[in-house]
Amino acid sequence: MINFAPKPNAVPATKPAEESRFDRIRRLAADKHRQTDAGTIRRELPKTGDKRPM
Repeated sequence: MINFAPKPNAVPATKPAEESRFDRIRRLAADKHRQTDAGTIRRELPKTGDKRPM
């Protein structure tokens, strides 16, 4: 007679993967980009006269 038993968990629980070097660089660049956007002051272009000939 065959007795069926549940399979043992073949995949051991692994610790979460550490952040890769490239992911860290991308995150730091995104943070830096976000900081520069927050502090920008938009200046209006200087108004010049009409340069068309009369």
